Amino acid sequence: MIVSTRGIVIRTFNYRETSKIVEIFTESDGLVALIAKGYRKQTKQLGILEPLNIVFVSFYKKKSQELHLLSKAETLSSYYKLLNSSEKLFVGLTILNFIKETQVLENPNEPLFRLTENCIVKLKEDKINPLIILVYFLVRLSQDLGLDAIEKLEPWKHKDFKYLTFNSTNGEFQADFSFEKFPKISRKTVDLFFTIDGFEFENLDKIQIVSLKIQEIINFFAEYLSFYLSKVIKINTLDIFNYDF
Repeated sequence: MIVSTRGIVIRTFNYRETSKIVEIFTESDGLVALIAKGYRKQTKQLGILEPLNIVFVSFYKKKSQELHLLSKAETLSSYYKLLNSSEKLFVGLTILNFIKETQVLENPNEPLFRLTENCIVKLKEDKINPLIILVYFLVRLSQDLGLDAIEKLEPWKHKDFKYLTFNSTNGEFQADFSFEKFPKISRKTVDLFFTIDGFEFENLDKIQIVSLKIQEIINFFAEYLSFYLSKVIKINTLDIFNYDF
């Protein structure tokens, strides 16, 4: 069976002497693993299968296999515009990291694909804080997974506290409770979540935020989703980037 679809390149790695294995989050099939045979010898193809590229691919899909054969790939939107900003690149790769960590192979999810694609395209604009895009993505990702973080935080919306601790052993929030093992989010961060949840995607540029505790936000969502998905979610971009944006 031949499948032709749009997709977002999540990651690639070399395979044997001339090939690559590429993971693509596709519109039709969700996250798929493909082998691009001889890709590294084809100079005209180099640069297509790069993370954050939005591509059109065709591949041979066999029901009995998890690794399918890539037959064609072309770039629809390149990641190159993101290379001029370490902040944009960080946000884009963090989005890919969360997709990789939360999605299972070949589980179609068109709404999440559209959200991810829109966020990557939006990153190329100069009129919006890239970190706002990341927070919006994380809020919507939790909702897509049926683990709505906003819903869990609703009881705390109008309460007085400096920060909330997410107890990752029982899934409960505790106000002003300090324990290094558990992630914390400040009052300002909680308010930001509710603000962003009230905006449509096309209006995100109207949100004015002076500063964001982005490490705090990423660590919270990683722990929150880890608890409810019963798996350890590791966000590698926090280790790769010396985050001081």
